[in-house]
Amino acid sequence: MKKSLEKHYFIIVALLSLGIALTIRFPNMMGIIFREGGEFRRLGMEEALTHFAIEFFITLIVAFLMFTMNFFVLKPTGKPGPLKFLHVVLAVVLTLAAVSILNHLLFSLSSLFEDEPLRHGRRGEFALTNFFVSALVVGCVIFIRLIYQKQSISIENEALKREALQRQYESLKNQLSPHFLFNSLTALKILIEDAPDKAQHYVSSLSRALRYTLQSHQKQLVSLKEEMDFMESYLYLIRMRFDTNLEVSSSITDDLLICLIPPLTIQTLVENAIKHNEISKRNPLRIDILTPDNQTLRVVNPVQVRLTQEEGTGIGLTNLSKQFLLLIGKDISIRQENNHFIVDVPLIKP
Repeated sequence: MKKSLEKHYFIIVALLSLGIALTIRFPNMMGIIFREGGEFRRLGMEEALTHFAIEFFITLIVAFLMFTMNFFVLKPTGKPGPLKFLHVVLAVVLTLAAVSILNHLLFSLSSLFEDEPLRHGRRGEFALTNFFVSALVVGCVIFIRLIYQKQSISIENEALKREALQRQYESLKNQLSPHFLFNSLTALKILIEDAPDKAQHYVSSLSRALRYTLQSHQKQLVSLKEEMDFMESYLYLIRMRFDTNLEVSSSITDDLLICLIPPLTIQTLVENAIKHNEISKRNPLRIDILTPDNQTLRVVNPVQVRLTQEEGTGIGLTNLSKQFLLLIGKDISIRQENNHFIVDVPLIKP
């Protein structure tokens, strides 16, 4: 990661150095094209182009060398943190010293290519230009550092958010198995009292259902087919308790069986309907599981308010809603229409 950032930095500063050199030497280029200015009028085209090329490459070299030196002083791609004033002072001092040395060396080198005598004051102009370029470079490096620091902080914050969401999701998911086990054991308690012979078969079916909950506990999502296969075992447990007083009908499009949902979604919705509605010979309960469109799974049941509410943990629909919000940013839909309780959950495309 660090090497990638450093490589990215040097690509950027190479382009910036080229841009600075072109900007600084743009008037010279215009002077050659339009033959304006005393110096360009007295020089031939070849001499003028040579003069421009020398000054352009000197500016380019000075800019790139200053970018490189300040990379080690200001550390623009380093760890996030405030820029110390001492580092800025050190960068300015080293830049001034380096430019002073470069001015002497590069001016002497450039004079070797000059056929005409050097214009009076050219050394001062040469030095002033390079000092200006160096000041611009220091400003650019500080600006690059601020951008990198901001991006690093943003990336770190996003990573922390993802970790927090993952922990929150795991916490929610960890509540589902106890929730399912609590309701199953409550049903087993009733069976032991009312029908001890059926309780043994119930325990066998319960073990198969719990195996699924333990396996799905390691997953964030399962296919709709897996969930419906589990529901067959779960509904066997429920029917042993309610016999023919409970009817669960499913009508799911085959093409949607590959869609994904959080584990135990349908079980939570069915259990919620069972917990809050009367189920008796006088008032049997019908629960429909269907896919009204290609994006939604729906669980519908008539509202048959029971006189005494069954004890529960109170985390069912709230837990399910939080899971969908964390996973895909969409909430489940809960409403009551025409004396029917309807819950729609979004299907996640694989």
